[in-house]
Amino acid sequence: MASTASDFLSEGSATVVKVVARTNSKGDRRELVDYESLHETATTEFEVPASADVICSSPEVQMLLCTDAALADAGPMLRLEHRDGAHWVAGKPASDCSRENLWVVVGDLGTCGYELAQADIIKLGETKFKVRQMVTSSSSTEQPDLRLKGATCCEIEADHETELSCTTCRICLLEGSSEEDPLIRPCQCRGSIEYVHLGCLSRWVQGRLKQKCAPEGLYMYQPPTCELCTAAYPVYVGRSGAQTPLVELPRTEPPFIVLESKIRSKLEPFVYVISFAQNKLLKLGRGKDCSVRMQHPSATRSHARIRFTGERFFLEDNKSRFGTLVALKRPLALEHGSALSIQAGHTVLSMSLQSSRPSTPEEGRSPAEV
Repeated sequence: MASTASDFLSEGSATVVKVVARTNSKGDRRELVDYESLHETATTEFEVPASADVICSSPEVQMLLCTDAALADAGPMLRLEHRDGAHWVAGKPASDCSRENLWVVVGDLGTCGYELAQADIIKLGETKFKVRQMVTSSSSTEQPDLRLKGATCCEIEADHETELSCTTCRICLLEGSSEEDPLIRPCQCRGSIEYVHLGCLSRWVQGRLKQKCAPEGLYMYQPPTCELCTAAYPVYVGRSGAQTPLVELPRTEPPFIVLESKIRSKLEPFVYVISFAQNKLLKLGRGKDCSVRMQHPSATRSHARIRFTGERFFLEDNKSRFGTLVALKRPLALEHGSALSIQAGHTVLSMSLQSSRPSTPEEGRSPAEV
């Protein structure tokens, strides 16, 4: 049987966590919540004076003691921990650790927004980004790391000058391989289109990528694929044990952030490299004035912002319909005077600290339907 809030009062906690649960399914599938109409939905409220688990299994929201075995496997689970005189919000480890079940609602965090950390997962509507790299010091010599997962290297053949002296490049149609411009096999094409000059391929890829380093120092990079065999071209070219990029990328002035797309596709993910040296504010959305533009209709025209201040990056929501979210990967402390909201599926749990007081039987009831 699930425990109620009144079961904890004997522990004498000076504060309790007030939980307000709302469920909104207007976002339809894929766990979208319509935050514009969320205030119109019915709510469930209860208080948690000590450590407890919250079962967010729609349409029910329940509170359990951490020692309760009932419903332990039901739905995404949120854990409220009372330790060291503070209340913490954390996600209970799931069997599938790669899946993001719990999301921090950035729009409810106030004016400062959410302080980003490396490896954070950002969700804007249905579009997801991973914080690949952050360089906060303006004096740093570090450059963006674009070595994407599965990045390949094409090795230049040892005797290419003699063995390929009569081989034709499929782009310029000229024969021969030299030390300055060797012939390489960049993809899975075979026969007369198997080889291409390194210089020809580099110029062709550069033109396809259409890299433009904007005034604010932003560009997008994605390893291109062969139009014939659809295999991904190598990111690096190997020569005598050393690796050099197939395409030279523009130098990025720090501070900067690298965002990697998380797409459900066989295509290679792409990355955004954004310098904050000149402009301390980055806009994300579908609008033309956004530096990072998204095409999915779940994103609004001006969906979110990333602000750089005090050598830290902060993510802010811009009153978007389907919210700006960050995957809950580490425990977060609840503070007096501020609220913290967590989205689990179509349910949003808003938590805040309240002074403890004796509870009535009606206030301690759980579970309750949303």
